[in-house]
Amino acid sequence: SEEVVHMSTRQLAEKTYTNATAVVRFVKKLGFANYGDFKIHLHDFLSRYHLQKMEILSHEGLLSIMDKLAALEAGIIDQTRSMISFETFKQVMACISQKQYIDIIAKDTNACIGDYASHLLCSLGKIVTVYQNEDRQLWLSLNSDDQHTVIVISKYGRDPHLKNVANILVERGIPLIIITSHKASPLTKKQALTLYGVIHDEFAGLKDMIFYVSLKYLFDLVYSLLISENLSQAEEW
Repeated sequence: SEEVVHMSTRQLAEKTYTNATAVVRFVKKLGFANYGDFKIHLHDFLSRYHLQKMEILSHEGLLSIMDKLAALEAGIIDQTRSMISFETFKQVMACISQKQYIDIIAKDTNACIGDYASHLLCSLGKIVTVYQNEDRQLWLSLNSDDQHTVIVISKYGRDPHLKNVANILVERGIPLIIITSHKASPLTKKQALTLYGVIHDEFAGLKDMIFYVSLKYLFDLVYSLLISENLSQAEEW
């Protein structure tokens, strides 16, 4: 599967003892627009297929759960990585590295990963505040200035209050990064940068954990890139 992304339809046909036309028909039956679309999404497609076998069973043994969670977390990171747009992430890094103040708007479990991100970024000299209370979130959206970058975290992007806060930030021209799980999320704004975390609704009891692992990878990536940008300053901090 790792080789396919570098193959033409003719090369894949030779490897599978078929022909290029059969390859194109096959990927269309899988639901992809064309062979190029298939190659782009192949890694994510296989990861999702693999993760479907990872649900926790009743009275499952310790060793089995240890192995499943290790495979599950690796799969989540792979999926998160596959959804990153290099161009978007470069812009995200510019918004974070160029601003002294980073504000994170999130609720419940998402606020916990916000606290984790705050710990990382504060260690590099950023002034990071996590806003969980709705009144404070609204106050921030109405009063922050362009010296702040605001990150809004929402699993599904359906929260009316968070949509209102995001609208205000966009209207006021405040740098805004949205992290959600769905590209069709009502929260996503054309004027905001959007990163996508992984969520699997089929894992009812593990949904929060899966999204947390995905977002932790994104924030770890931000942290590592900030260190790389100015290693000597990072060491001083």
